[in-house]
Amino acid sequence: MLTHEELAIVHLVLNTDCNAWDLPKTTGSPGVCRFCYRERNRVHTDEATVRRVIDRVRAESEARRIVFTGGDPVMPYDNHLEPALQHAQAAGFETNLHTNGLLLADRYAGLRDHVTLYSLAVDGPDEQSADWFRGDGYFTTFRANTALLAADRRRLAFNTFTTAVSLAALPSLAEIITGLAARTPVEYWLISQYRPIGRANSRKADLYAYDREAFTEAVAHVRDLLSGTGIQVYDQPTRAAEDPYPFRVWVLADGTVTADLGSVAAPRNTVLGNLLTDGFEPLVRRAFASRSTNTSTATSSEKEVTTP
Repeated sequence: MLTHEELAIVHLVLNTDCNAWDLPKTTGSPGVCRFCYRERNRVHTDEATVRRVIDRVRAESEARRIVFTGGDPVMPYDNHLEPALQHAQAAGFETNLHTNGLLLADRYAGLRDHVTLYSLAVDGPDEQSADWFRGDGYFTTFRANTALLAADRRRLAFNTFTTAVSLAALPSLAEIITGLAARTPVEYWLISQYRPIGRANSRKADLYAYDREAFTEAVAHVRDLLSGTGIQVYDQPTRAAEDPYPFRVWVLADGTVTADLGSVAAPRNTVLGNLLTDGFEPLVRRAFASRSTNTSTATSSEKEVTTP
């Protein structure tokens, strides 16, 4: 059995595609979510298999939370999201829905009673800055979603991607988040810097890469601004080769288990096997062993910051 200290959070991937790519880019934008390292859908499963996957994770670990991620889990087709959330909740997991929210209102009635935490992406405090990252109309939808969720007293979290230019807008975004925290619980804010993996190239680096020290200073300032609110502020900076990423486990809805073994240079997560045939605990322990040969063990606080 994997203890809670060893693995507190598991990411469940129902699909690897995303609906944000359908948004038109704004004037002057390099394109919608160009920083992203996700891909077109490669998960093929059915509802019964998703239930079996969740049961296997529950039987072999004391993980307390499942993060439903992707891609984006709230898609315009049936990816078994609602039954997966219901089954995870019934199995005793907290559920974190990590979404851009573009289709959240359409599926909210079926999701509402089975989501512990809604993690929404937002990269700027206004239409001009936020839509530059994620497409025309994104910020308007974000504000509509936060109004809906705050009125319904749902627990929220936020994920923000940054550039050297957008750092200056973090205090204004902090004001928005603080205002929401006065109306409904806000658990955390994860602020990230460019990660050069997946489809990394020099064009992306020119657009998004910048000095880590500037990022660290900006996040520290935000922490000061939010001091006393109870909101945890996590940072995910660009890493050097000798500074590995935190350990994270990702389970695809067909049972495939992958892990982030910490390498800055790795093009994608390491595929470990399928938990339906190989077991969940043995695969994760194999990942622990593989990581320990190359990196130091991640701290417990790092293991908690597992929202992509």
